[in-house]
Amino acid sequence: MGSIFKSVAAEEEYYHCYDKSLECFELNGMSRYIGTTFGDTYVTCFGDSSKEPLILLHGMTMSSTMWFPNIKHLIQERYVYAVDVMGDFGKSKPVVAIKNREAANQWLLEVLNALQCSKADLAGHSMGGFLSLNFALAHPERVSKLLLYAPAGTFHKMSLTFFAKIYPALLFHTEKRIDQAFLWFSGKGEPLHPVFRAQVISGYSHAKPLLQLMPSVFEQQEFRNYHISTLLLIGDKEVIYPAGKAMANAKKLIPDLEAHVIAGASHSLTMEHADVVNELTVRFLQKKHIT
Repeated sequence: MGSIFKSVAAEEEYYHCYDKSLECFELNGMSRYIGTTFGDTYVTCFGDSSKEPLILLHGMTMSSTMWFPNIKHLIQERYVYAVDVMGDFGKSKPVVAIKNREAANQWLLEVLNALQCSKADLAGHSMGGFLSLNFALAHPERVSKLLLYAPAGTFHKMSLTFFAKIYPALLFHTEKRIDQAFLWFSGKGEPLHPVFRAQVISGYSHAKPLLQLMPSVFEQQEFRNYHISTLLLIGDKEVIYPAGKAMANAKKLIPDLEAHVIAGASHSLTMEHADVVNELTVRFLQKKHIT
């Protein structure tokens, strides 16, 4: 183990596409590997290191490069660590599969410790949102603010259509199936940015994710002592679950939740509706903590 790719050549091709996607950030980031029990985790840092830290966890199969429409806004307020989720597409190199929520938390705890983040803001899209809340529930003392963008599972079970769309793309990985899956995620019916699309297709074509944890719905009792300042953004055209029901469930579980339904947005809201997402995110990060 140590690579999710079929061959060295396939890995090199994906890494080339990944680096081209990083150029879309139009910023100089500093990248490094962090050793953990589960393998070497790839982290890219952006911004002013004197600012408070913000950890970003990407959506499944997307890698940290998915944040290219958001990063310039985020670094206005925070020093950003974009983390490639262990076992998923990206540059992290797994040696042990993450199979349950406890293992996911152990991995992220080791990453935060290595980054010397005693406390950080945590943000995640889709699977990254699920992993972020999972960590916040287990280690609230390490999380200042939580930002959830269309979190997978979490507040409502995911539709069977989601699995029907994604698994053919993962199993048969033709460009047509991959494009169809991502068009389904699109609120605007638009294809992926061409540079990022090349990276996604390379990943689907040449790699097999090792992340074995499926996003689930959190139980009510887990929120008994929850007091982390939390932002939740879901598109009104969300396809992985009914947006209204997920939002209503979230509000029941998190009393002081700041929640917004983004008009015209579906699952790809951080990219397709970056202007709205960035504005709401920056405003939320600027808010003072209420103690």
